Amino acid sequence: MWLTNSLRWRSGPVAFADSGDQAVNLPDGNSSFNAHLNTGMSYDPTTSLLIDDFDTFLRYAANKNLLPLTGTGDLKAADLWALNDRVNYKASLHVTPRSRQADYPLLGFLFQIATSSRLLLVTFGKTNALVPDASRVEQYHGLTLEEKYVFLLETAWCYVDWGTLDNDGRSGEGATWFWSAGNQLLKNPVGTPVTVFERGWAQEDNPAMIHLSGMANAYIRAGHWFGWYDVREVKQEKRDRFALQLDQVTLNHWGKQCLTLLMHQRPFAIWNQHADRYFFLSDDEQPNQPINLNTFADTFRKEFNEPDLVSLYPINPNPQTGEIWLRVELPQHKVSRTIALPVSGTLDDLHHQIQGAFGFDNDHLYGFYLNLRDPYQGKQYFDPRTSPGWADGYPSDATTIASLNLYEGQRLLYIFDFGDNWQFLVTVFRHLPDEKNAKARVVEKVGKAPKQYDW
Repeated sequence: MWLTNSLRWRSGPVAFADSGDQAVNLPDGNSSFNAHLNTGMSYDPTTSLLIDDFDTFLRYAANKNLLPLTGTGDLKAADLWALNDRVNYKASLHVTPRSRQADYPLLGFLFQIATSSRLLLVTFGKTNALVPDASRVEQYHGLTLEEKYVFLLETAWCYVDWGTLDNDGRSGEGATWFWSAGNQLLKNPVGTPVTVFERGWAQEDNPAMIHLSGMANAYIRAGHWFGWYDVREVKQEKRDRFALQLDQVTLNHWGKQCLTLLMHQRPFAIWNQHADRYFFLSDDEQPNQPINLNTFADTFRKEFNEPDLVSLYPINPNPQTGEIWLRVELPQHKVSRTIALPVSGTLDDLHHQIQGAFGFDNDHLYGFYLNLRDPYQGKQYFDPRTSPGWADGYPSDATTIASLNLYEGQRLLYIFDFGDNWQFLVTVFRHLPDEKNAKARVVEKVGKAPKQYDW
């Protein structure tokens, strides 16, 4: 079964007259880059089903105001079932009123777009909930259709952790699709069916063949949602969301244009803020200068011939000030300590405050993690005492609280002593931006802290 996008095209000059806007030097770039862009076609997003579906998703969440979530922070089955009935790109597999978020590729994708962009905030408390950021949602609704399309693309390309889509932390599969399979796809003329095989990682000399893992389903579909190509579904004899569900893709003019732009000016391995966990770039692949993710939309201002095209990034252009209150708890012991500290403090400062508040000896390594479901697959910040090369992520003593742009109700995980594995839940309880003389201190104690050692 072929799935096609309802798209309109408009004739007109492509706005890439030169390649001077390239952010990085990549091999095999300039000549093929310009050739691909001289198509004389430009995408018109006014009939984009993806924008329509995302707007439907936002309206549903806003009407609920506090949309309850599961214990792991996903949408509940009843809401997934109701939303799936309202969107254009419905679940590819058979779903029931009890199916999980991972069974709805589009809804999982929209959830990550909405939360990664901070239009909707995941808050943890007595009831976990999805809460609209009213001001930011209003800004989104004020965008033109071109701006909405670029916003969705910018969020997906730069800020979404694609491992959250397949629900088993293997976002390296998606990274590989955007990195190697995208380039393979561009070797084909527009309108050429390209066969997708589920046969490991073998490279194929024939550009009309791409070998992938079955875990690439969500990532391939994303290109279809963005209007780059049509896809052909594989009829499954039995339900298996891990098997490859698509066996052909056919690139269109906009896909050729947009993918060429992304591969050469915004390569996924450099521009996605989570991709460094899956790519180890050689020296000649490194960018000439540090990448500023907030410049992603610049080249699309040219593409759409919209010099005033608005981007909703950066999320918070003004650094946080004042102090923040963090409730640190050991749920299994029914013990918590609420710690206040200036947002100018680092995660290492917070570590020392937690150690003192719970009477621990600070005699083991620790880490802070933003992905509660799978800590070692999300953003992580490591103990500066860790030996070089033995930890992923960023040093905690170089990461200020302000730089995390935390919001009230957000939760992170603090793990101390990877042998005994003390897991503390840290919830943002309050932010006081006008507090001038903030000092680190414990402001509330609940329960008696457990002993670090039983002996």
